[in-house]
Amino acid sequence: MKLINIVVLFILIQAKAGYSNELECARPSFSINGLHRTSEVWLRDYLQLDRFSVWNEEAAVRVRQKILTTDIFTFADIQHKTEPQKCVVTIDVTEKWTTIPVVRGAYGGGTPLVIVGGYETNAFGRLLALGGELRRYGGMAPGAFFFFKSPRAWRGRGLWGGELWLDRRQRDFFDSDGKVYGYVKSESWTGKFQWLYPIGSLDESGGWQAGFQSQLIQENPSRFVVLPGYSGASDDLPDDLRTNDKPGYGVIAAPMIAYDDLSVDGLNYSGQKSKFAIGAAKSQNGTGRFAEAEIYGFSHLPGDINLAGRIFAASTSENTVGAVYYLGGFDSIRGLPDGIHYGNNIVFGNFEARMMTAKWQYAHLQSALFVDSGSAWMRGDDFGAGRETSLGAGIRIAIPQIYRFVIRIDYGFSVGATKSRGLSIGLNQFFQPYKLVF
Repeated sequence: MKLINIVVLFILIQAKAGYSNELECARPSFSINGLHRTSEVWLRDYLQLDRFSVWNEEAAVRVRQKILTTDIFTFADIQHKTEPQKCVVTIDVTEKWTTIPVVRGAYGGGTPLVIVGGYETNAFGRLLALGGELRRYGGMAPGAFFFFKSPRAWRGRGLWGGELWLDRRQRDFFDSDGKVYGYVKSESWTGKFQWLYPIGSLDESGGWQAGFQSQLIQENPSRFVVLPGYSGASDDLPDDLRTNDKPGYGVIAAPMIAYDDLSVDGLNYSGQKSKFAIGAAKSQNGTGRFAEAEIYGFSHLPGDINLAGRIFAASTSENTVGAVYYLGGFDSIRGLPDGIHYGNNIVFGNFEARMMTAKWQYAHLQSALFVDSGSAWMRGDDFGAGRETSLGAGIRIAIPQIYRFVIRIDYGFSVGATKSRGLSIGLNQFFQPYKLVF
């Protein structure tokens, strides 16, 4: 009987040892396959592979998640095997096409947008993004946009980058019946820079960052024009706004704190990403304030359901047509005319339930239901005067082999003060956490 017990105990010990060897191994060495344009030296440092003294399934899940979160790989598979006196971990990846020529259109709130340009999102094989676009709104002369960024600097725990904008827009103004009665054609140059460094050691986990953002703005002269044929009561620019008789200049400087534990797997996101900035603004009108907050939250549920939410709030002391915030149209409340409300204060939120509908090798289809709500108002006015809410549904068509190539079509209808409905068509999701950079 004792012999049987000893044999059973020996079998259990060996089984336990075999199970441990299968799931865990010490002093791993790594082999990475599938890299063509990406620097292996950079990827090894980004993944911090030299920090793993023991390899197990938890480490494999964490490394795979970090690889896919770069969004420059469409596939990542990690296997390991134990050999005498060593453990070999094999990482197989498939890179996305990251050099993107851009010829696209967008439509939001009755305003068409045409974009031509190009960008590279894995420059020098180190996840650096740079590029430029010509952007034309409606019948305005083309504007321009240039950028350089490191969106996941310092091993994915920080960011830095700059942008230069030439913004040419026609801002329409609406009477009490929701009809356009006049417009201002504005033109401005804006240079932006942002720097966020991880709080704590680079070798630690955690998503808190601290830094600053700065902006330099030049706004050209503009004037208000009454729409030909308009016969309503409104005939001038609102009293709380002003145009520039001569070129105007502005500087914004703001300390920032941010949090980022976002992870990406194709069209699905999970985690949080947020930033908070408050600082000072200086222009020819004197010194004022600037504050901005943006919060993203995502939850990836069983059944390939992705819940997504965003809250954006901002305030400035400026009151020029080019400096205030606008609600509706392209990037705030779908289904509303572009710029239906304005203000030097704004707050809005978006909530989406995104559901993966179909997956093919070269196309993924996702459907979405959404609720958008927000308000824009001038300082001293009633918060509720410019409040709007819309409901709607849409689809997204993604090509997974191309960096962030998602065609989005949404249809929204207002249930607030302004009764309207319309399409919002563009590239990528309606709110992208990567746009948090600026």
